[in-house]
Amino acid sequence: MKVYWAQSSTNSEVDIGVLEESALAMAQSTIQFAINESGLSRADLARRMQCNRSFVSRMLSGNHNLTVKTMAKSLAACGFEVRFEPVRLQWNWVSPPILPRDEVPANAGTTERAA
Repeated sequence: MKVYWAQSSTNSEVDIGVLEESALAMAQSTIQFAINESGLSRADLARRMQCNRSFVSRMLSGNHNLTVKTMAKSLAACGFEVRFEPVRLQWNWVSPPILPRDEVPANAGTTERAA
């Protein structure tokens, strides 16, 4: 089941810690994607960044406070660049709306062709 973020009228508090950890996880996964796409090993990335292999491991472990400069340097070493896009904040978890059965296509989730 998918879970969506939605604005709640009952609780407008935003958990900054969750936002920070989410941003860090997205940055780390973006770097890992660039490493995979470029075909580099973590050791190759460390050489290109002129740092120790252990730094690359820490950077991707979740225990390192990744800076924008380090992210830019790591992506550039893989042949990519950083791009940011602001997205309006939506907070609090809610379940997605459930569609009535007649609004779901008859062959949804199957490999059958519609007649």
